[in-house]
Amino acid sequence: MRRARSIVGLPIISLGEGLRVGEVRDLIFDPDKRSVAALVVSEASWRRDAEMVPIEKVRSFGRDAITIVDLTGLVKARSRHDLGKLLTSGVQFDGLLAMTEGGNYLGVIEEVLLGPRGQMLAYEISVGFAADVNRGKVFLPADDLMTFGRDVATFPDEIERLVKEIAPDAEEVEALDAIPSLQPGSRLTA
Repeated sequence: MRRARSIVGLPIISLGEGLRVGEVRDLIFDPDKRSVAALVVSEASWRRDAEMVPIEKVRSFGRDAITIVDLTGLVKARSRHDLGKLLTSGVQFDGLLAMTEGGNYLGVIEEVLLGPRGQMLAYEISVGFAADVNRGKVFLPADDLMTFGRDVATFPDEIERLVKEIAPDAEEVEALDAIPSLQPGSRLTA
């Protein structure tokens, strides 16, 4: 298991040519498949298309580098409509508000824990500064994610009991207007 942030910044090596093709600039997640969809190598600009490595082209997630079999693993975003759509969706896990389907605040997603092939295993959430310091962060199983959007990720109501067992001292949030991320058009930032 590894943290998604530990992958960002790693070099990407093409084994077939023995070349360093770049480094991981960002991760593109596919929430429906509960997996990393691609690794962003270069961002799009007005002059060029974004370059990425689809997850199926990754040979290995090593401790010090990501390897791909050869340069055919490096693709342009326009050549993969599915990945381009995920890339431009504007949805990010980092800083996303986590709530129950019943509308109860769980915390803020701060990290995604990944398996050896990029599968999403759990979301690390912060339930409040005091609880984080006293008890540590809370991990919610990735399979429990119900919906995922620009502003909120929702989990079943039963997950709230898990959070309260782990962090019973978590600060209660009584009103949604106390959560700045729920203002229309706003985004949480980490």
